[in-house]
Amino acid sequence: MDLDKLEITVLVDMLAQYTSFYTKMITDPASENEVAIYKLKIKAIQAEIDLRKRTAANTSTTDPDIVLPDQ
Repeated sequence: MDLDKLEITVLVDMLAQYTSFYTKMITDPASENEVAIYKLKIKAIQAEIDLRKRTAANTSTTDPDIVLPDQ
C-alpha cells in the first residue's frame, strides 16, 4: 500500500476504520495473524501521518520559531 500517495483525509479515515476493526478483533475471537496484520497497518498509517506532520512543521514559513540560516 503506497500511503505516501494518499491524501491526509484518506489516511485519517483509514486509521479510524482499521482501529475500529482492530478493537473488535481484540474483544471478539480473531486469529492472532489478523490482529497482527491490522496492528501493523495502524502503525504504518500512524507513521505516515507523523512523517507528514513533521515535514509540514519543518517547511512552514509562518512559524515564528523558524530561524533561516544566513546565506
